[in-house]
Amino acid sequence: MAAPLLFLLLRMLIIVVAAPLPSSADTDDLAALLALKDAVTRDPDSVLAAWSNSTTANYCLWRGVSCRPNSTSVAAIDLPSASLSGFLPNSLPPRLHRLDLSGNNFSGAIPATYLAASSTLRSLDLTSNRLSGPLPAACRSQSLTYLRLAGNLITAQIPADLAQCRSLRLLDLSRNILEGAIPSSLAALAALRVLDVSRNSLTDRIPPQLSACRDLAVLVLSATSPGEFNAFLGDLPPQLLAIPALQILWAPGANIDGRLPSSRNGSSSSCALRAVNLAQNYISGSLPPWLKDCPDLAYLDLSSNSFSGPMPAGLKMGCITYLNVSRNSLSGHLLPTASSVETDRRCPSRLINDNDDIVMQYYQSLVSGATMVFSPSSAMNAAIHDFSNNSFSGPLPSIALHLDGNFSYILLLNNNMFNSMLSAGFFGFCKGASGVSVNLSDNQLSGSLDTLSSCPPLWYFDAGYNMLDGSISNAVADLHFLRSLILRGNNLTGLIPGVFGDLAALEVLDLSRNYLTGTIPPNLAHASHLQALMLGHNSLSGGIPASFSELDQLVVLDVSFNNLSGDIPRLRHSTDCGSFVGNPLLHPCLGPNGTTGSTEHTQQDGEMSKSRSVMVIVIGTAIAMVSFLAVFLLFVVCERRKRAKIANLRAKLVVTFGDAPPELTYDNLVQATNNFSIQNLIGTGGFGSTYKAELAPGFLVALKRLAMGRFQGLEQFDVEIRTLGRIQHKNLVTLIGYHIGGSETFLIYNYLSGGNLDTFIHEMGSRTVSWTEVQKIAEDVAEALAFLHCSCTPRIIHRDIKPSNILLDEELNAYLSDFGLARLMEVSQTHATTDVAGTFGYVAPEYATTCRVSDKADVYSFGVVLLEMMSGKRSLDPSFSQFSDGFTIVGWARMLAEEGNTGEFFSAGLLDIVPMDKLSEMLNIALSCTSESLADRPSMRQVAAKLKQLRNEQ
Repeated sequence: MAAPLLFLLLRMLIIVVAAPLPSSADTDDLAALLALKDAVTRDPDSVLAAWSNSTTANYCLWRGVSCRPNSTSVAAIDLPSASLSGFLPNSLPPRLHRLDLSGNNFSGAIPATYLAASSTLRSLDLTSNRLSGPLPAACRSQSLTYLRLAGNLITAQIPADLAQCRSLRLLDLSRNILEGAIPSSLAALAALRVLDVSRNSLTDRIPPQLSACRDLAVLVLSATSPGEFNAFLGDLPPQLLAIPALQILWAPGANIDGRLPSSRNGSSSSCALRAVNLAQNYISGSLPPWLKDCPDLAYLDLSSNSFSGPMPAGLKMGCITYLNVSRNSLSGHLLPTASSVETDRRCPSRLINDNDDIVMQYYQSLVSGATMVFSPSSAMNAAIHDFSNNSFSGPLPSIALHLDGNFSYILLLNNNMFNSMLSAGFFGFCKGASGVSVNLSDNQLSGSLDTLSSCPPLWYFDAGYNMLDGSISNAVADLHFLRSLILRGNNLTGLIPGVFGDLAALEVLDLSRNYLTGTIPPNLAHASHLQALMLGHNSLSGGIPASFSELDQLVVLDVSFNNLSGDIPRLRHSTDCGSFVGNPLLHPCLGPNGTTGSTEHTQQDGEMSKSRSVMVIVIGTAIAMVSFLAVFLLFVVCERRKRAKIANLRAKLVVTFGDAPPELTYDNLVQATNNFSIQNLIGTGGFGSTYKAELAPGFLVALKRLAMGRFQGLEQFDVEIRTLGRIQHKNLVTLIGYHIGGSETFLIYNYLSGGNLDTFIHEMGSRTVSWTEVQKIAEDVAEALAFLHCSCTPRIIHRDIKPSNILLDEELNAYLSDFGLARLMEVSQTHATTDVAGTFGYVAPEYATTCRVSDKADVYSFGVVLLEMMSGKRSLDPSFSQFSDGFTIVGWARMLAEEGNTGEFFSAGLLDIVPMDKLSEMLNIALSCTSESLADRPSMRQVAAKLKQLRNEQ
């Protein structure tokens, strides 16, 4: 008995001796932390509740506080998006390494001590608060490396003494109210990698002295947004273009004039530029020839300037994923003809190597919004080349794309002077593409449309107002993905091919102002997605097919000025009678109000009507422009006052979609959740916590309390959330309404009593689960995702598919929740940029590493969920620890499949009752969904079809 007691005493003595001894610095740490708490005037989420001056308190365990290893010295304070309000205390822990208070509501000035001679503070992030006043005049810290002050109300000028913080690598002062010039003294920051001064009120010339920052990789001088007021004087200093490390130069709408230098100022170093945005300036002269010497250039936007002359010879257009030179005065031949296309099909790697990932973060946040604005398919890669509104002439270019894998492509050549014929060589870029959009309108092109069939992935094609002739070939039936075909204002003759009705994706067909004859094919009604059909100003005869009345989505039907006769069919959507004028033999048109309108108008009447419409548009546009200027001047002054007013008005407002019962009020919801008590908590996730609320006997709802920081704009939030409210599907959780207020923001959903799929999977080992249940749940979720990806407007990528976001009712019907919330959180917080919205174990590898969003990332996550349902194991099951760190259910399933030992994968309950061939077939579906290659992953529509086929084979 004595020996064990002696051993215990010795062990306690060792622990006491090994524990760090208190020091005077500990007292300073505690005092600084308590000073921060005292400076907080509002803490609605009780984030700092545990911060107390107790003798037994261990502040290293307080929320947001991190201490150095084996020490009680405070190393970091991380309290981002904690809804804290108050002022910043003057003192900080003496050996603090990092302070992150971003996304809160701190106000007042930034204490001068934060930029003083600290020997330890390396990172200071005060982004997206309400800090005001000027920046501290002196900066003496030799350790400060990252200074982020974006999204505040900081005024006056940028202090020249910031250059004394010699270790700065990142200086972000964007989205403030800074005035004056960029100090030339910043040239002393030899370690500077990122300088962002966009969305301020800066003026004067851009200092050429910045070229002394030889490590500068990212220079952001302005941004295309309503909050941009930087208006610099003069040209872009040529010295900046000679910075050897410069990879991103971003200065759209910055009031820059002059010319770009013809050389990089004699720089002997290679060009490292990857992204250049100088759009919407006043730059003139020729495009610089040195652009061809930038092998990594992937983004180039020089649109809306005054450039003239030809494109630079040797520019590798096929390697630039976003190239926009529209709205200039460029001329000459755009590219060599098909006989002399580029032979070098190699492009440099697009990987960005930076020890701090700084460049990658900026590249993604600035560039991805433009390069991913249009993706007509599930392709991850997208290229956009815009040469529109110039004076290019001669033959159409033959652009050889050098993109790897599955890609989509937009080519805009409209409003130029191209005068060649369409040829198969022009469509060479279609090879390997999954979706193509081409605009050739307003040129001088001739020839026939026979070559269209050489581009099967064609999605949009606009060749309006050219000189194309001949008939429309039946080969258009091969364009299975065609959504929009615009051929108005040409010299086309012959019949309208009935095969247009076989194009299931067709939405817009414009053949107006040609010389087409014959009848309107009734088969056009088979194109069930048709929204606009324009056949006016031709020589068509016969009747309007009665089958058009069956087209649910047909909004525009214009058959004016033909030789049509008979009845006008009753359409699902009311159409202006002006769409039928110029057909004397047509029966009277029944207008939108049920009144009878005559179709026996003369052509002059129709043209006068169109002239009046044009006049109204012109006058309205002029008035709108004048009004815009007046409103814009008032915008800055009134914006914050308006936000405060709206917030007060909405303090207790609950917005609902559809007819809401009287019980659905703010007070009732808060009372039903017992003020969001933990007893009513039914789930937590990355977007917030969910509570159960019974408003009346049998009337239950679920409230998702969003974990949101500072709003970017109530109007933008309203737009996004109202869009989600319109989305209805049998396998999506119904959004009933929402509330947004100063302290609370929550969404209201219908309550589902069957729990979530995470619980279902966890209980698979303790109860009998039928194959029908597993198959039904999988099919329900696949149908919901296919709807979001393919049929929802706008298209939604979920980005956080996991079992806890799949809810069940009492009959085990599955419903997908949290759809659209990733996008909603991004637009509602000023500090949201490119963070991955997802859960480890379910996030697709390419999404986790690049933050690039695609529907194939959802496919991967669905595949992981499918694997969990078949095995009864979680994605990061503890049993996988025997293999290696980071080993997941995907690796386990793939390993067993390669070993031919799939029987070990399935849960015992399923293995006993389900034929092995059925299980193997579903496993193959899941493995294809979780393929490393995006091109090998099916779409969710294909997955849903396979699961349905699997059910029908039972």
